[in-house]
Amino acid sequence: MFFLLSKIFWMLAAPSNILLLLAAAGLCLLLRWRVAARRLGIAAALLFVLIGILPVQDVMLRALENQYPRGGWPARVDGVLILSGGMNLEMLRTRGVPAMELSKGRLVGGYEVARRYPDAKVIFSGGSGVLGGAAMSEAEGSRYVFAQMGLDSKRLILEQRSRNTYENILFVRDIAQPRPGEVWLLATTASHMPRAMGVARKLGWPVRPWPTDYMTTPSGISGFFQYSGNLSRTDYALHEWLGLLVYRLTGRSAGP
Repeated sequence: MFFLLSKIFWMLAAPSNILLLLAAAGLCLLLRWRVAARRLGIAAALLFVLIGILPVQDVMLRALENQYPRGGWPARVDGVLILSGGMNLEMLRTRGVPAMELSKGRLVGGYEVARRYPDAKVIFSGGSGVLGGAAMSEAEGSRYVFAQMGLDSKRLILEQRSRNTYENILFVRDIAQPRPGEVWLLATTASHMPRAMGVARKLGWPVRPWPTDYMTTPSGISGFFQYSGNLSRTDYALHEWLGLLVYRLTGRSAGP
């Protein structure tokens, strides 16, 4: 139920969708209530300026990305947990080439750890985050990509049931059965790391954060008047902030 409700909520809460809803409502109201339509038009225009012209998403993303900086390479790593992040499995199924989207940085970063620590376990976690499921799991897609990179298939362990971040870490913890003193790296996008680390703390698994990719620089602001990119990045930033809030409110994540 949580998975279904989260998907429906985000369809309504994404800033880009809100802009479309405001515009549609304004057109409907224009036929009978011009004052209300005018107010909705003003609200849509202000929202567009805020998230389409001004790079507020940089501020939102940087606040997440700066929470868990990547440290130096550990002396020893027993395993790396790589989280799924969005892979176009239909593209892989029909064209034989993956469209990796957000997963690209996580796959490359996870492979980097696997290459440096040849004795470490490598676990990729990801079922399908699509409502109704998919014919192929993201974990199966990762197998294809890792094979292209040259990772020994015998090292790769796939977790294919999870549909969200909480299930990612819960199911992998049950597979990995980490022992006290083991060093596990959690490989995911830097902006996703606060939510993932909160889940790991909640589940009592002391993993080390290993951010694989970033969307902002440590300081400074860019992206003025980059409409399409800013809208997409704002959607992603708000999705992470809302996810962090909901996870904490529902007890799926521990506080910082």
